[in-house]
Amino acid sequence: MALIDDMMKILELSLNPEDHSEEETAGVLNGFGYSDDDWEQFAVLAGKSAVAGLMYDTLKTYGRLPQKAMDLIARYSQKVCRKNYRFMVLQVRLKEAFEKAGIPFCVLKGIAAANDYPVPDVRKSGDIDILLTHPSDLKRALEELEELGYEKESEMHVHHVELRHTGKSKLELHTLLVEPFDNAKTNQFLEKLVPECEKHIVYKEIMGIKIPVLDDAFHAYELLMHMLQHFLLAGFGVRLLCDWVVLWNRGLSEKDRNLYMKLVQESKVKSFSDVITRVCIKYLGLKEENVLWMNLYDNGKSREELDNEAEAFVEDIMDAGEFGEAKDRMVALRGTGMFDYVREFHHQMHINFPKAGKCFLLWPVLWVITLVRFLRNNKKVRDVSSRELFKNAKKRGRLVKKLHIFE
Repeated sequence: MALIDDMMKILELSLNPEDHSEEETAGVLNGFGYSDDDWEQFAVLAGKSAVAGLMYDTLKTYGRLPQKAMDLIARYSQKVCRKNYRFMVLQVRLKEAFEKAGIPFCVLKGIAAANDYPVPDVRKSGDIDILLTHPSDLKRALEELEELGYEKESEMHVHHVELRHTGKSKLELHTLLVEPFDNAKTNQFLEKLVPECEKHIVYKEIMGIKIPVLDDAFHAYELLMHMLQHFLLAGFGVRLLCDWVVLWNRGLSEKDRNLYMKLVQESKVKSFSDVITRVCIKYLGLKEENVLWMNLYDNGKSREELDNEAEAFVEDIMDAGEFGEAKDRMVALRGTGMFDYVREFHHQMHINFPKAGKCFLLWPVLWVITLVRFLRNNKKVRDVSSRELFKNAKKRGRLVKKLHIFE
């Protein structure tokens, strides 16, 4: 846990350089007393967590790292930059093709989030995420992408298709901001929101090109729902928290703040927004004065309880790696009782069989197939016992229950 704590400190310094003197930054970096092996472990952790690039300048300028560790940090950072520039080229081509075909769209996360960093090049993007504001355009969009050299990697999920360009760069084509949750009201809200997104598309010049992205309020909401989706699955890493810090430290207009609050309240996710924000204040230098309007502490809980929640949340995030790669992790249940397991199992069945799942007569067969897949994946893919998975899920379920998500 010490390496994790120190990584959070260095990230806080890197994300908020204007708040720290050069002497303070150098003092923190050189006060850890790390051995060469410790620094190498730190570099590997930074790479695994996809934040090495965000810390590179700070470590290079103010740290006294052994050459091997600094070389690791540099390699991670260079890899991120190369991938980002490849994504930029692909996004320019995609933009030209979709605009020519008259297909309304916007880019989610990735480059839109990177724009809030002092150096957008070093914010890692795992793939390109595109939202179609008219789901009926999906077939035409797939045809345009095929012309650009993309191939479908999998069948249509509930609301997105995964594609790859020449076997390398991944693209996800979405017809909903995120995949459905196991909450009908929130899902209905998300479906109604898609046409609204078109009214909130703005063009921003990012890394030298103009890209259609969501305006600040909808962008913040989309980042939050993306974090929530991954949190309820296998988890997400600290990189997404860094996006949250630079977004709110940049500051949003009163109009965007009010709209963001309306979105989170109507979709019943304010409690999740609050814990994410409190974690970023406590660990990553998010300025509390920038988010006072969120009323983060006006919920009947003591500061001690909220601090404990933040600590448990950070532990869960760091255990997840970048996006829940740990083998003993599965979805986070919304509780710890038998009903919570059954509800999540039924939800997973619908995710695996979006079309067949609409026929309730097929449910018994689909439940059996889902169970067989789950047990087979545990043995062959994860190589971990189902007992360990359920134990971890129960632990994460206790945390989710405390957060009162969708309530």
